[in-house]
Amino acid sequence: MREFLEDCAARVYRFALRLTRDHARAEDLAQEALLRAWRHRERLRSPLAARSWLFRIAVNVWQDQLRRRRSHRDAIEDVIEAAEPVETRLRRPDQLVQDQEDVEQVMKSIGDLPPRQRQVIHLHAIEGLPLDEIARVLSISPEAARGSLFLGRRALRRALDGIQGRRE
Repeated sequence: MREFLEDCAARVYRFALRLTRDHARAEDLAQEALLRAWRHRERLRSPLAARSWLFRIAVNVWQDQLRRRRSHRDAIEDVIEAAEPVETRLRRPDQLVQDQEDVEQVMKSIGDLPPRQRQVIHLHAIEGLPLDEIARVLSISPEAARGSLFLGRRALRRALDGIQGRRE
């Protein structure tokens, strides 16, 4: 179990970053989720469900944190972190700047999605979870997961069309 949690730490952090949109809070959330998983490792019924179980714990920790934050309404709106610059030797400096701006726009577009769509997009595209597993992680129906994925993709496609239009 220890090895599994160590192997999944980066995945949990990435997911936490999508939930929180803040590096420090994502680290706290991931650490708490991994700690809870370790404390309750005997509750895991099937090793095959371990990844979903771990993401579900992260969602629960996030929801607990949101409940606590709501009681403190003076919390500041999340800031979307700038994407890392795109590095390539084949691009001119002006192309590198444009690429970086495009990545930032896509990341902003993902960040602007409603929370459920953002979570579903991340779990599906980044973590590679199938929709039925995403539904279990987020405690929603498979139809709701499918709908959130569809709506999120549609919103991202519009954002990408805007980027593509600027390039032409």
